[in-house]
Amino acid sequence: MANKIKFFRLTQGLQLKALAVDTGLSLGHLSHLENGGKQPSKSAMEAIATALKRTVQEVFYDDYTDADAELLEKCGYKLCDGLIVRAVEEGGLPNGADV
Repeated sequence: MANKIKFFRLTQGLQLKALAVDTGLSLGHLSHLENGGKQPSKSAMEAIATALKRTVQEVFYDDYTDADAELLEKCGYKLCDGLIVRAVEEGGLPNGADV
């Protein structure tokens, strides 16, 4: 199951640790859920959606829209085959990276 945990977290400026505190889930478990490595329980889905101030439908079932992709770009990320990746500038370094 694809989800938009990372999308909502990034666009709201939340660190993974803050979301873990807000949901009561461990960092490791939340990271696995965010990256699609595990399927969330119903209670985890509800806790995450509540912490992100979204519905379970929005976080776990809705597809990405063009507006979502535009918002990610403003945050320095992009969608690549349904995955969120840091946008890379022409020089090969992520936006804002220092050498």
